Amino acid sequence: MSKRYQHIAGLLLTVILAACGKSFLDQTPQTQTETGKAITDLPGLRAAISGVYSLMQHENYYGRTMLLLPDLRSDNEYISVINSNRYRNHDQYILTPNDAYVTDNWNQLYSVVANANMVIQKGPGIFLLPSVADSTEARQIVAEAYTIRALVFFDLARLYAQPYNYTTDASHMGIPLVTVTNVDSVQSPSRSNIRQTFDQIIRDLQTAISRFEKSNSTAFSSGRINKYTATALLSRVLLYKGDWQGAMANASAVINSNRYTLLPGDKLVSDFAVTGNAETIFEVINTPVDNRGTDGLSYMFSQDGYGEILATDDIFNIYPAKDVRLGFLKRGKRAANGGEDPANIITKYKDVNTFTESMKVIRLAELYLIRAEAAARLGLTAAAQADLTQIIMRADPSAGPATATGPALLSAIALERRRELAFEGHRLFDLARTKTSFVKYLANNQSITVALPGPKIILPIPQRELDANPNIRHQQNEGYN
Repeated sequence: MSKRYQHIAGLLLTVILAACGKSFLDQTPQTQTETGKAITDLPGLRAAISGVYSLMQHENYYGRTMLLLPDLRSDNEYISVINSNRYRNHDQYILTPNDAYVTDNWNQLYSVVANANMVIQKGPGIFLLPSVADSTEARQIVAEAYTIRALVFFDLARLYAQPYNYTTDASHMGIPLVTVTNVDSVQSPSRSNIRQTFDQIIRDLQTAISRFEKSNSTAFSSGRINKYTATALLSRVLLYKGDWQGAMANASAVINSNRYTLLPGDKLVSDFAVTGNAETIFEVINTPVDNRGTDGLSYMFSQDGYGEILATDDIFNIYPAKDVRLGFLKRGKRAANGGEDPANIITKYKDVNTFTESMKVIRLAELYLIRAEAAARLGLTAAAQADLTQIIMRADPSAGPATATGPALLSAIALERRRELAFEGHRLFDLARTKTSFVKYLANNQSITVALPGPKIILPIPQRELDANPNIRHQQNEGYN
């Protein structure tokens, strides 16, 4: 592959063409010019946004890696002694910039950005349609693209940049912000600082919310982004930024909309995997004919699959005996000769027959925990206790209401986030943003102490990117030079 295609600009063009061949435009454009002109009507716009969602489904994004790494690289998971060598460098904290999973993840996320940019750039030209319903749909699709771009930028920042509060003025390096896809020229962006990165993410989400409202769209589906999805994601972003008022206000907007309800405790485990359940705000949907198969997350957990990602004793032991969420774990034997016995087998995703489990990106329970944390940090103890109680007693009615105050209340919220959001791709990011050091457990009773703040909590910028883009060449993350 030529150097032109090894950095972001070339990558964007390459992935646009690849996505077009699969589902972006249902055809393979013969030239760059055709790619730029392809989205000219509502059917083309529909196909384009469908392609964006399809790219999110990939195993290098929400099909596996984005949900796996934050738990594997924390104190929640480890790789079995019997393994296929997948993600072992991540597990053992011996990553290098040449790591294939690091490169593939970076490429996949920027491919989603590239395709979302195309929708954002071309969509406004399709707004003025004869049918009001068609015009509404076109506006809604562009709002979806803004939300997706914000989500991807946020995920890139969480993976490849230190948390917002790493420096007092948020001046440390963020990510390259590619907001325009130009297939006729090479772009070589440098890294923005993290303040600029968050400003762009927040701006995209606010734009999306405004456009959803102006579209008057009533479309509502867990597999398609809507106003409430964008608002929920904005709440998450503002929590990470430390904007407690904003995080609380946006979480409240979603909770008070009554569009979503917490699953009852006796249905939490059984209905978690149900696509479109009442609690899911957004999920990446898999179907019997459109899924990642053995490349998906469930195959990494299931003992009928690879079965090599196991839960640590540390997380298994944080659940009270009557907590229904213990149903997402099973104490048993690793299904391989010489494997762990006993082992803590993860069953939150377990379908290795039809592979139709949809991957949860954000749920209502997280919004209650966001609001609880924001309220606690603002000194609104009663409000924080009330939201925390909702999640605690849903899982274990015998636990009683939350009564902790001050620092103990924040600790209780952090513990409940770990219990509730386990194996959904949150733990490492929570440890990083709260600067909480931890023990990384490994197979054979080995462990690593990870001090925070610290350099290797984040991934390295891929070496291929550094080699090809002169403006990022000297912007590698600390500890990977």
